[in-house]
Amino acid sequence: MKKTYEIAGQVMGFFDAFKGSKPAIDNEKILIVRGRSRKVIPIDELSSKLSEVGKVIGGEELDADSDKLEEILKEGDKNIQESDITTNSVDNRGFMRVKEDLESMGLVVEYKIFRLPSFDVVIAIWEDKNEIPPLYVEVTVSEDNK
Repeated sequence: MKKTYEIAGQVMGFFDAFKGSKPAIDNEKILIVRGRSRKVIPIDELSSKLSEVGKVIGGEELDADSDKLEEILKEGDKNIQESDITTNSVDNRGFMRVKEDLESMGLVVEYKIFRLPSFDVVIAIWEDKNEIPPLYVEVTVSEDNK
């Protein structure tokens, strides 16, 4: 089993989002898994739950406004481009647009970025602002080529 699957599995297990989860992109350098959980997390606890799962995977939490975020997204984009999936370039602004689009639909979105020794991990979760299930979970595990 690849290390990317182990990391993604820990995240999905933490949020009880295994059932129905599936890889959106899976190649030698990046794994993106999406799933949903029947769990409801109080909105004011979303950020702390992400920090908690970051500790579970052994990651160093990065500031979402840091320059490192753009680096990680660019590296992830490069890894995605190596897959068979056709996609537009990813940048920090595009990532934020997705968050804004979800929020405009009445969802609350939280995400955190973690650096591990050989991987960068972005975990995003979102749910209805009225705390109605499901809780959506997306984890991106990208090989750090540095």
